Amino acid sequence: MKEIKNVLFKGDKVKMVDCLEARGREDVVWTCKTDSFRSCSGHEVVFLENFSGYFLTEFLQRVKA
Repeated sequence: MKEIKNVLFKGDKVKMVDCLEARGREDVVWTCKTDSFRSCSGHEVVFLENFSGYFLTEFLQRVKA
């Protein structure tokens, strides 16, 4: 089984990095709505407040609030 690299928890503050969705949102701090989990495709993902759908944690960087 693949190692989980970027585990996030409900309430963590994150920024989007190195992805198309990050464009124009460089200064936006998102709050994790759930703990991260493995999707059916095998990727580590998390739901973010005010974002539709889940997001791959590999494109999120934890920040200090």
